[in-house]
Amino acid sequence: MIKFILMLKVCSALDGTCLPQQTVGYHDNWYQCARQGTVETLVLLDSMGEELVNKNKLYVVFSCQTSNNV
Repeated sequence: MIKFILMLKVCSALDGTCLPQQTVGYHDNWYQCARQGTVETLVLLDSMGEELVNKNKLYVVFSCQTSNNV
């Protein structure tokens, strides 16, 4: 059965760099993965805080990748 792996990474528009991509979870379909990616993006931004995000111009990128090995 195909699973979708949710991957997140934090990037800075200030210097164009990104932290290494992290696996966040596994989902049974694309919708679940894309929805959770949106939720996790908000949670991560909130946890970093407005000051840090603004100072470093941080943003979160997520992707859903298919896997047959899970």
